[in-house]
Amino acid sequence: MKQLLILLLTFSVLSSCDRNKSEKNQSEFKSKTELTADTESEQKIELESNHSKHKKDTINNYWALILDTISTNKEFKISELKYTLELKTYSLNDSSIVRNLAQNGEQAYLDHSHKMVTDFILLTDSIVDKKQIDRTDFKESLIPEFYAECNLFSTEIDSILGNTIYLTSDLNVPDTGNQWRVWYSIKVKDKKIGNLKIKESNYVGY
Repeated sequence: MKQLLILLLTFSVLSSCDRNKSEKNQSEFKSKTELTADTESEQKIELESNHSKHKKDTINNYWALILDTISTNKEFKISELKYTLELKTYSLNDSSIVRNLAQNGEQAYLDHSHKMVTDFILLTDSIVDKKQIDRTDFKESLIPEFYAECNLFSTEIDSILGNTIYLTSDLNVPDTGNQWRVWYSIKVKDKKIGNLKIKESNYVGY
């Protein structure tokens, strides 16, 4: 009987030790799991915070629409038929010319301006032909860096000799003194305005 009591007491003590050890291991595992989860959460918040600091919003600047229309005209004759060539230079409302003015990794700053065009209108008593030009007509005559940002600025008639009309167009980068001039001609034949024939292009500055 005495031996049986000793065995029961020993078993009880061992069981108590195993239970305490198991509870301790579970407690330690839970603490380590919670610590890992907290650490990962803090790291995620820190990464998001750093990403937010480096992320930069884009600033967009839109130029106001130019409402003025510049008009000029000149009369001439071909085979005793009287013509009038009228030029109208004005702005489209398209915001199609975009320049990134940011420098040295600064916040993106996009400058949007409207494409300028010139309408050539050939008249007798009524409109007999019409042609529109813009900066794309001069692409091959301009250096790529300038063309990428330029806009048509003005178009003028220089002279008319027979059925050939000599003109100049100025193109510039908006809000700068970077300006080029293109000299070219067009022919009028069978009451139709022909294609542009580029003669020369050159930097003219301001």
